[in-house]
Amino acid sequence: MIARHAQAILCALGLYALTACAAPQAFAHSPSTTATFAAAQVPTPTPSLTPTPAPPAINVWFPALFAYEAELFTAQHFSELLQEYTRQTGQVVNLRLRRADGLGGIFETLSSAAQVAPSVLPDLALLRARDLPRAAAAKLIVPIGVELLPQEAYFATALNLARYDGDFYGIPYLLELQHAVYRGEAPPPLAWQTLISRQLPYLFPAKVSYGANSTLLSHYATLGGQFSDQNGDPLLDYDPLLTVLNVYAEARAAGSLPAEVLDYAEPMQYWATFTAGKNVLVQVDSTFFLRQRAASEPAEASAWQFSPLPQISSEKPPLSMVDGWLWTLTTADPERQKRALALIEWLQAPKRFAEFSQRVGLLPAQRAALSAWSEPDYAAFAATLLDRNLAPLPDLVNSTVAEALQESFARLLKGELSSEAAANAALDRVRVARGR
Repeated sequence: MIARHAQAILCALGLYALTACAAPQAFAHSPSTTATFAAAQVPTPTPSLTPTPAPPAINVWFPALFAYEAELFTAQHFSELLQEYTRQTGQVVNLRLRRADGLGGIFETLSSAAQVAPSVLPDLALLRARDLPRAAAAKLIVPIGVELLPQEAYFATALNLARYDGDFYGIPYLLELQHAVYRGEAPPPLAWQTLISRQLPYLFPAKVSYGANSTLLSHYATLGGQFSDQNGDPLLDYDPLLTVLNVYAEARAAGSLPAEVLDYAEPMQYWATFTAGKNVLVQVDSTFFLRQRAASEPAEASAWQFSPLPQISSEKPPLSMVDGWLWTLTTADPERQKRALALIEWLQAPKRFAEFSQRVGLLPAQRAALSAWSEPDYAAFAATLLDRNLAPLPDLVNSTVAEALQESFARLLKGELSSEAAANAALDRVRVARGR
């Protein structure tokens, strides 16, 4: 989840500019050449040396708003990496911080600059996964050669995030994984039926501003539910939806799915409930969990059991809910691409990538980097979930279907509709939208 932070923190960093009109700042400069000449016996004109020109700078746009108020922290560490790159290679890198979303965001600024000021476009931009399809469709970014993305090097979910219309448009960099945490004596429940039979409350973020919550979308998709037809028109599959809502109704009756989840937009809102009691299962993202564990007393953190999200069906392979950020090329110029790709290769050297990603609490998209983490237990756990099939990203789901699903889900939890009535209500809403 993305934090909302005051703009003043961005100013406090003192290294970047958020506005497109500000001049980009280089973090290091190419070393200058100094020549020393011996005195000559016969006076002659002093020759002038033409210094070797430094390579053009690499222009990088980086998201200023990362997870959980960490933009200052993450940007500082990333700028340190770029300074080290310049020290080692002599290559200047201009870093510009952009908002991750909305006005002044990376996608929005790419879109507007491409029309009115293409000369200010960067060589590299780190895009949120949900923005990659829009940027590719608008031709704001260029395809990535498949040879740059060896499947054995990257996790399956990361590669899925990088695809659009059959081609790769991004090089996966940092990931955020949703998983469960349990506080109790028994092993954590791995299925909804176990939750129900043990009458364990399960808390997850179900409050959304638009669309549907990611848990509902993942369960519906796991059971084969579709969101649109071949023409892109809204489509709702009744049977998968009814199956999901039947499970939810059963969980609600057992106390495993309290209506309070409709009030939760992020894990922080129910974390105190989790830490204050036992026999509670909660959904968290990897960034939040890692930071909470690092800030907690070892005795407290040792009582937390991390586990996969409970499965909705024992017959269908579960999907993993993963979000992420990907490097995208905005230039088709071969020389600019060569310099940009050299920087990415340096950034993603396994040891360096492992240290940076672990320091900022985000998962690396490459297997070798995650394997090099100093927390092997969590790294091995995350690796198994990152190699599953990818659940749909909420922002990319047909909005008509998502809103119908969320409304029926909410009415079921509030006790206003039975599971069958809620499924029919969603189906009717989609039918009206299709004009049938």
